[in-house]
Amino acid sequence: MPRAAATLLVILGACTSANAPPGQVAPGLTGAGTHATFVLANNAGLVALDETCKPIGRIVELPSQSAAATPSLSPDRTKMAFALTQPPSKTTGFGSDIFEVKLDGSHFRALVEHESENVFYASPRYDPTGNAMYVHRRAAIVKNGQYVGNSDEIVRIDLATGQRKVVVTDASDPTIAPDGKRMVYVHLKDALPDGLWVASLPDGADARPFLRTRDTFIYLQTPRFSPSGSDLVFSAAGRQQGAALGGRPAHLGIPSELFIVPADGSKVSSLGPTGDDVVPAWSPDATKIAYVGVGSFVILTLADQTTKVCAQGEQFFFGDP
Repeated sequence: MPRAAATLLVILGACTSANAPPGQVAPGLTGAGTHATFVLANNAGLVALDETCKPIGRIVELPSQSAAATPSLSPDRTKMAFALTQPPSKTTGFGSDIFEVKLDGSHFRALVEHESENVFYASPRYDPTGNAMYVHRRAAIVKNGQYVGNSDEIVRIDLATGQRKVVVTDASDPTIAPDGKRMVYVHLKDALPDGLWVASLPDGADARPFLRTRDTFIYLQTPRFSPSGSDLVFSAAGRQQGAALGGRPAHLGIPSELFIVPADGSKVSSLGPTGDDVVPAWSPDATKIAYVGVGSFVILTLADQTTKVCAQGEQFFFGDP
C-alpha cells in the first residue's frame, strides 16, 4: 500500500462545533459527518472536522483495534467507502476490507471482505453512477511456503450483484474521471511505483502511460482527478525531467511535492513541497487542495499557490495509509 500521511477527504456541509480541544475527538458523538467540512481517516477512526479543522466527533464507532484509511465520498454525497484493517480473522487471517457508512453513521456495512490470509483491499472509488466501485486488491504470493512478492490489481465491483472483475494488473491507487470513462492509477513494476497510467472504463482497455512528458519520479502516489475532470493532482518525490532515472534511488530523505497535470497529461507543474508523501483532497469547487502531513493540516489555494496551516498536532502526522 502507498506510504502516506493520514488520509484526508474533503466533504461539503454545514458546520457545528462541539468545542473539542485541538487534537481530541468530541467524546461519544457519532454521525458527525452530516455537520463536517472534512473527514480524516486514521487510527482514531473516521474523524469529522469543522471548517476550522477542529474535531467535532466521529462518523461511526469502528470495531476495537481497527484502523480506517483511503475514504471516498459517494456521488450523491450521502455516504463514504473506506478500507478497514482489523485483527486477524479466524477464517481468513490478516487482511483489510472495504466498508461503507452513511455520513449520519447509519448503514455501516462491509462491501468487500478479504477472502484469505494477506489479501488487502484499499482505495475504493465509486463510479459516477454509484452502482459500481473500483478497488485496489493486493495479495501476497507464496511459493513453497516462502513469500516471493505481491499481486496487485484494480478490481471493479458491481454493488448490486457483488460481481468482481479484474480491470488492470500491476496497479494501485485508482482515481476515476467524473464522466466515468477513464481511470488513472499508479502502475507498479516489481511492486514499486513505475509511473501514472490511464485506462478506459469499465473494462480497462488501452492501458498506457498517462504522462505525455518525459518526467519520471523516484516515488509517486495518490492521483486525484479534480471535480470537473480538467486536472489531476498527485504526490511524488525525486522528479527528473528529460532523462530516465538510473536505477532506483531510495526515497528516504528526498522531500515530496504536490504536482498538477491537465487531464491530457501534457504538462507537469509543481504546487510546492509537502515534506512527506501526502493524500491530496480537492475542495468541491476545485479552488483548493487539502492534505495532512508533518504534523499539520494544510489547505493550498490554487490561484496563488499559497498554503494555510489549518491545524497542527500529533493526529496530523501519520495514519494508516
